[in-house]
Amino acid sequence: MIIPYLLLILGYALIFAEFYLPGAIMGILGSLFVLTSIYLFVSNTSSMLAALIFLIGAVFGSILVVKLALKSIVKTKSSFSIYLRGDQEGYQASSFDKSLIGREALVLTDLKPGGYVEVDGQKHQAISTSGYIPKGDNVTIIGGQEESLIVQSIQKEYLS
Repeated sequence: MIIPYLLLILGYALIFAEFYLPGAIMGILGSLFVLTSIYLFVSNTSSMLAALIFLIGAVFGSILVVKLALKSIVKTKSSFSIYLRGDQEGYQASSFDKSLIGREALVLTDLKPGGYVEVDGQKHQAISTSGYIPKGDNVTIIGGQEESLIVQSIQKEYLS
């Protein structure tokens, strides 16, 4: 009856190791060991109360292992940690130029639906709302998503 306890401890160790060796393998194996320990304990005991206490203890223990790992990862040497200590000042996600909304642009490459458009001599990534737009057509900029402009064919605009 000691095997479920050994599997539980080994599962906890693997789950803890997942925080230092990312890739999900250790976490998945640890979870399987914890679940297997619960199954073995429940199948080898005749007491429903003992099974329930083991189950609650295993879940509570898993939560404690994760909390302990999250606290300890901050204090680990930087060469052994995936935790970023430095600030991210100066870094920002890509974004589109909001001042271009409502303006016309010339399609530089076929939009299928993605490609490039030109506004005031500058090349910008663009995505068409209406699918394919051939090179050389004029489009209206109606919005943006991340670094890409969202465009609509001017011909489609007049048909609506």
